[in-house]
Amino acid sequence: MKRRYDYDVLRVLSMLGVVYLHTAAGALRSLDYVSLWNFSNLLVAFATPAVPLFFMMSGSLLLSEEKTADLSQLFRRRIPKVLVPLLCWSALTLLYSVVRGNAAGALEKALRLLNTPVSVPYWFLYALIPMYLLSPLLKKMTDNLSQSHWTYMMGLWVILTLGLYTVRSFVPAAWELTFTEHWTLNLNMVGGYLGYFLLGAYLERIQRIPPKKVLIGVIAVMIAVSVLGTRWDTYAHMMYSDRFTNYLTLFTMILSSAMFLLAKSCLRGKEEKGKLLPMLAGVSFSVYLLHPLAIGAGEKLWTHFLGTLGPGNIGQQIFFYLAVTLFCILASVILSSIPGICYAFTGQTFSAACKSSNLFALFSRK
Repeated sequence: MKRRYDYDVLRVLSMLGVVYLHTAAGALRSLDYVSLWNFSNLLVAFATPAVPLFFMMSGSLLLSEEKTADLSQLFRRRIPKVLVPLLCWSALTLLYSVVRGNAAGALEKALRLLNTPVSVPYWFLYALIPMYLLSPLLKKMTDNLSQSHWTYMMGLWVILTLGLYTVRSFVPAAWELTFTEHWTLNLNMVGGYLGYFLLGAYLERIQRIPPKKVLIGVIAVMIAVSVLGTRWDTYAHMMYSDRFTNYLTLFTMILSSAMFLLAKSCLRGKEEKGKLLPMLAGVSFSVYLLHPLAIGAGEKLWTHFLGTLGPGNIGQQIFFYLAVTLFCILASVILSSIPGICYAFTGQTFSAACKSSNLFALFSRK
């Protein structure tokens, strides 16, 4: 599959955003440091579309490729490419728990592996794998959809999943059932995240993209709503609120769609220049899998050497974030450069990694 400059940019930005989301989680749940909280709240608003964009790019690429309908391709290549690294990083996370003296907890997590990820951020893969399993069927279905049927399908998701969820999260408790669909009408396949998978393919097919100024304006408005809304809601209840940043809200969907279309408008068709962007895009998946372990170990080291639970000001948070991010990137590049374990931890074959995302690719003369 030919590299896409716009998707490589989005993939790298989403990777950086995901790491920041989990780096800033502690600061957002503590109101003791007001400046740090406001700083984190602002950056989180920009980073929130990271996971939806990953889903959208996956849907766009898979549902536009002919091989997606091939079941042998699915089980020989696509599923192992995601499942094998997930299992390897899960095993490494469990081993870390054992080394930390929590063997009982590691065993309990191992027994629940089919139902519960060993690390919270891994929920993304638990949603993505079912989408991969459905992708041959979705490919056959969507190839024959007219534009009106595409719009109808996405409208069902926007209204019955995102719309009801958004309204329900803001109404008083007594009104929640009023905006909750009966269980027999539930269209939330794959937890509602399948909609983002389809949304990516839907937006990929759009020929008339809104003007760039309009898209930038939408992004600015949604960022402002997220920042100001989250601040108001959090301080009103003295507890962090994600009602404006939850992935299943209309706010996040609109923001993610505008960013996706802006990248398509500005970057589509541009040629890759240099080796850094393809390398970072190539290791984004392994960085995603590694970063929870890196953040956990980093927080332990932080507490051991500095005596605090985590960064207490903006400068410390930036330092911690950059340290974790650079470590994850470096470790992923190194893992991609070792033939025996490249595929197990990155999902890339060694030959593919040598073309773009390991040390051999970085220092090659091409």
